[in-house]
Amino acid sequence: MYVTAVAAQNIVCYYDNRAASYSTPTVPRNLSSTNCTHYVYDGIGVTAQGDIRILSSYDTASGFDDFQSLRRSSDTKLYVLLTSDRDGGKNLTNAIGGRSEKLVNNIAIFLEQYNFDGVEIDRRTNDFDKGALSRFINRLRSRLYMINRQLSVSVSPQFTDAYDITSLSLYADMINLHAYNFTSSTGTTTVANLAPLFSSTPNNVVSVNSTVTSWLAAGARRSKMNLVLATYARTYVLASEDQRAVGARSTGPGDAGANTKRAGLLARYEVCSLLNEYSTVSDAVTATTYYFKGKNWIAIETEDTLVQKLTYVLDNTLAGVGVFTLDLDDTSNTCGSGAYHTVGLVRQYFSFDQ
Repeated sequence: MYVTAVAAQNIVCYYDNRAASYSTPTVPRNLSSTNCTHYVYDGIGVTAQGDIRILSSYDTASGFDDFQSLRRSSDTKLYVLLTSDRDGGKNLTNAIGGRSEKLVNNIAIFLEQYNFDGVEIDRRTNDFDKGALSRFINRLRSRLYMINRQLSVSVSPQFTDAYDITSLSLYADMINLHAYNFTSSTGTTTVANLAPLFSSTPNNVVSVNSTVTSWLAAGARRSKMNLVLATYARTYVLASEDQRAVGARSTGPGDAGANTKRAGLLARYEVCSLLNEYSTVSDAVTATTYYFKGKNWIAIETEDTLVQKLTYVLDNTLAGVGVFTLDLDDTSNTCGSGAYHTVGLVRQYFSFDQ
């Protein structure tokens, strides 16, 4: 086991409440072995008028209560993700822009009612006014301070210019940089690596490194930035079996998984048994690996590419890492490297027991 003295503090682990409705479900109590410093429940929505919107009856029936079982001590923080991609598109943007005071108060009430330690505002889009977002985060920070709650923000690697980075770095407790999916995976497109660590020309202009560098240069504090890693596989259907390199044409996303049922995405436990039948291509420059078989094309983090990202976090003295999501990792040791292997690997590098 590799262990090093680290500055990194945070292991932020996401749980998607959709996993409770799978035919083979994953519920919060299944995550008891993961031992993260922060857990984020994804998610709740809002209306354009600034009211909190529960997205699933499971949440209030048992999900929120079950999630509390992950609080092992006062050092374990439980957050809820105020999401945008699953709740009406621009509802969150409109609420922040026009009903911010109401939204701030409703968030505070919600956190106290359901015993969450903090909220994460999902801004992995570019459909908002960064000045309005900055003012909202400032107001929300002040309100949450009064009730001893915390605040984090999810941001996209694609839209650095969309954020007032200095302001977010000042008022948020954490900035969770979701540094994967640099291009869209829907519709007719081109195949792309899930999360290139470094850039190459011409296919990987944007990378983890270029994004982190841009954020730091714009004023982000290293002590607040967590690099979020994807546990799942991104899949495509190639337009031609003869054209399969990164940047090749695709006719759309790959088939949905039997359990997760989301086109273009497979959980790690859904994909690992398939990869033995696929050819593998690794690229040392971008620190990526992809797999292909016929017209099927898959990109996923391997243990080697994850280790390189963890080393990158340590070398750049970032605050820590995120894992998105636990329920899409290998939940039951299907792949043979241990259940929730991504988190286990993270803890090998960010050891707190030295």
